[in-house]
Amino acid sequence: MNYLLTTTLGIIACLLFFNNTFSQNQLAPVQVTEFQTHRSHIIAVYGDAWVSDNPDAVNALENCFVNRISYLTEPLAANGKYPLLSSFPLMNKNNPAIVAIDYSQFNPSTFIPIHYNLPFFSDLKQVIRVDGTDYIIVIEPITIQH
Repeated sequence: MNYLLTTTLGIIACLLFFNNTFSQNQLAPVQVTEFQTHRSHIIAVYGDAWVSDNPDAVNALENCFVNRISYLTEPLAANGKYPLLSSFPLMNKNNPAIVAIDYSQFNPSTFIPIHYNLPFFSDLKQVIRVDGTDYIIVIEPITIQH
């Protein structure tokens, strides 16, 4: 299994364990229409069997996409302080049809974050610059309530 996929799955499993240990019902419910939209992209990356076998991980990803990712604009600076989206590997081992976006045509409403191995489950706020644009992707840190 791909190292990045294994690492991502390991982090998700640990976070879910701690989430279930320290807090009941921390994940916000996701509307069915939003879930179905993201679910198809999660299936495209991980496969239908994985999605069926890992409902807690799917819910954690859904929570991230719906509640913790935002798209903002910040003028592009010559000495960029954020990592570029292109520096993150694509999650296309199981689906070679997943390809990098045309960064110059970035559209937050059509961007599919699961296609990139982004730090979805970090305990620190993550800010990523979309190459050559004023767009930044902000991923709020995961919080575990004790």
